[in-house]
Parts: sequence; structure tokens; C-alpha cells
Amino acid sequence: MPTFFYCYFLGYNRPLKFKELKMEKYNKLRIEWDCRRGMLELDKIIMSFYLKHFDELTDDKKDIFIRLLASTDLQLFSWFFNRGQSSDSEIQSMVEYIQNVQKITTN
Repeated sequence: MPTFFYCYFLGYNRPLKFKELKMEKYNKLRIEWDCRRGMLELDKIIMSFYLKHFDELTDDKKDIFIRLLASTDLQLFSWFFNRGQSSDSEIQSMVEYIQNVQKITTN
């Protein structure tokens, strides 16, 4: 008996066999889940950036963004609201990029 996987949430309107699903380099469902944060302020910044700009990033920038998502909410809050800086220059660069793109003012 074949195993079917219902993918209506992925934009498919029919059941697919599991082997029909292709693995993408970036698992968008997983990344979207990781964008969800415990603080509403972070949720609005990070999720909005992901939905509007992630696809436009280079693969290197996407990798850095995914590394950024591994940070704690307290670290992210500190970085995004200029109370601190990441010791990782690539992460700090991504934070600043998101701040510019999202027009986050830190006055």
C-alpha cells in the first residue's frame, strides 16, 4: 500500500507520494518555524524579514540568517535594539542588514 503525504499547505492540491517530495537545500517550513520567537517584537522583525526578503538573499547570506536563528531571544533582542553586538562579525552584519531593510530605528 503506497504512503501518501498530504501537501495542501505546501501549495499542492493533491496528495503526493513521499518520494515525489524533493528535498530543497533550505527547508522553508523549518526556517519559518525557527523564525517564530517568544518575544512579539522579535517575531515581527524576524518573521517579516523572512517572508519578504529571504528568497532574495545569496546562499551565503541565507546560511548566516539560519545561524542567526540559533541565537537566544535575549541575544537577538540585545542585538536588534543596539544594546549589544554579536562577537560573530557575520551575524552582526546580518543584524545590521535586517535593521536597515526593516527600517528599525534605535533612538
